[in-house]
Amino acid sequence: MGRMGSTTSVRARQMRRVLERWQRSGLTLREFGEKRGIPPSTLSWWRRVFRGGGEEEGNGAAVENAVVFTEVPPPVNIAMTPAVLEIVLDSGHIVRVPAGADTGTLRRVLQALQTTC
Repeated sequence: MGRMGSTTSVRARQMRRVLERWQRSGLTLREFGEKRGIPPSTLSWWRRVFRGGGEEEGNGAAVENAVVFTEVPPPVNIAMTPAVLEIVLDSGHIVRVPAGADTGTLRRVLQALQTTC
């Protein structure tokens, strides 16, 4: 498993190179982002990620970041029933309805989601 910002993450390697180019450019983060079409918030976020673990301390020295990702296997004892219907509400909620679902319960769930959102 890779650490966030390590060379095992394609996106992190890409953003590390982008930030290195920014440091050499002499531009502000905002100017650099605007020229490249990258939101300054994205650049700032990645800069914080790398600094959080000492990744960039001004000299470009690479240090491992403290964030670790671990793959979590799916549970083996849970019966998976495929959804036969997916309902997307205006609120952004997604309700996946399995075959044989109780219509009364589904109606109450949908009403509750529509009134609370």
